[in-house]
Amino acid sequence: MGMTQAEAIAERIKGEAKRLYGPILVRVSLDAYPNDDGADIYMYAPRKYSDMLLTKLKAAREQFLKGTKVDRDKLRLFMEDSENMSPELKAKLMAQAQAPQPPQK
Repeated sequence: MGMTQAEAIAERIKGEAKRLYGPILVRVSLDAYPNDDGADIYMYAPRKYSDMLLTKLKAAREQFLKGTKVDRDKLRLFMEDSENMSPELKAKLMAQAQAPQPPQK
């Protein structure tokens, strides 16, 4: 099954976040949208970078949404302070980020 527009935009935002700040941890969740019409993007970065990153990624989201049918409210960005994360959550997210992604069809 192919990617929905929301998934594709979420992956582009994920790539942009990695480009802006390499050590950022990013997780994309589709669980809140049963009709495959949206995505939640959770990002974890140190406080001193998070405000700048969120501002730039919101602008990038607006650019990526131009010409698509995805509603801006269905592509949500959440920024968390990575310095206050529990070690267990940080280890879990690092493992997910380093796991090989299945090939897209």
